[in-house]
Amino acid sequence: MNKFAEIKSLLKGGEVVERYLGLPHKRTSKGSWYISPFRSEKTASFYVSEKGIHDFGSSEHYDIISFVVKYFNTDNYNALKILCNDFGLPILSQKEDRQTIHKLKAKREMEREQREKQKILFNSKMQKLCDKLQENQKLLKIFEKTSYFETLKILYDKQVKLEVRFEQMQKIKRY
Repeated sequence: MNKFAEIKSLLKGGEVVERYLGLPHKRTSKGSWYISPFRSEKTASFYVSEKGIHDFGSSEHYDIISFVVKYFNTDNYNALKILCNDFGLPILSQKEDRQTIHKLKAKREMEREQREKQKILFNSKMQKLCDKLQENQKLLKIFEKTSYFETLKILYDKQVKLEVRFEQMQKIKRY
C-alpha cells in the first residue's frame, strides 16, 4: 500500500475538515455542512460525508489529500507531510519538514487575515459612500439615474466580500 492510500485508510474526511475548518455550520444525519474556505459565502455549501468532501458552490469533489492540497495551496507530497504532522502519523520514513509545514500554515493564516481586513475596509467604505449619498439628496437623484447606482445597491445590500489574492495586494502596496 502506498503512503497516500495508507493515510486515506487511516483518516476520515470529516475529521480532517473539522481539524482545519473547525466545527461545522450545520450537522445532519448524513454529513456536515461548512462555509467554504475557498470563497466568501453566507450559506454553507461545503459538504462532508462518508462518501467524501464536496463543494456544491464550485462542483468540486475532494478526498483528504486533494482537500489539503487546495486548502494549503501546496502539492500532494507536502499535503501528506502536513497530515502526518497534524495527526501524529508515522507514515513517512524520513523526518518531516516541520519548517515547510509551518510556512504553509503561516501563509494560509496571513491570507485569511488579509481577507478579513479587506472585508472590513470594503464594508466601511461602502457605508461611508451610502451615508454621503443619503446626506446629499440632489446628488442621490442624479446618481440613481445611472447604472452605477444599481451596482452599488446590489453590492451593499448583499454585502459582497471581495476576494483579492495576497500576491495582488503585495503588488499594490509596492506602488
